[in-house]
Amino acid sequence: MEGQEAERLVRLYGSRIYAFCRKLALKQSDADDLYQQTFLRVLVMPRQMDMDHNPAGFLMAIAARIWRDETRKYARRQRIAPIQDMDGDISSVATAGTTENEMEKKQLQADIRMLVEHLPDNLRVPVLLQYMGQLSTVEIARLLGIPQGTVKSRLHQARQQLKKELEGIGHDEKNVFGR
Repeated sequence: MEGQEAERLVRLYGSRIYAFCRKLALKQSDADDLYQQTFLRVLVMPRQMDMDHNPAGFLMAIAARIWRDETRKYARRQRIAPIQDMDGDISSVATAGTTENEMEKKQLQADIRMLVEHLPDNLRVPVLLQYMGQLSTVEIARLLGIPQGTVKSRLHQARQQLKKELEGIGHDEKNVFGR
């Protein structure tokens, strides 16, 4: 792929891809590296990307594959020589002046984001690809190299786990799923 085409992709989809990388990596420094690796991979791709078939989703799938590979490498290194992570996770609370309903909605969204971040990678990646990348189960299966049934199963498992955990922290099913 040519440099100009990659620059165009960064301009068009860079912010969405970075947001996706932040959801995968959780730490900003890891997300920055993942973002750069994604676009470097695009530069060395032997064929051009089909701009008519969800290029943002394709880029997210590249990032997800890189993340999966890096996570495996990290896990292997941790087994050999463990490193303790000193980063803490601080989350913000709703701002003053919002109505009670808006605050509840913001809290639900914050809780969902937090719970999705803590899903195992095999569940989190398909959820992010579907909801952030707006990819179908067929596209996710093709891009991750797994059967479509596996994608559907993982999405179902993730939704069930999220539902259970949301109900466990006080969100009722009506508020969680809009029923």
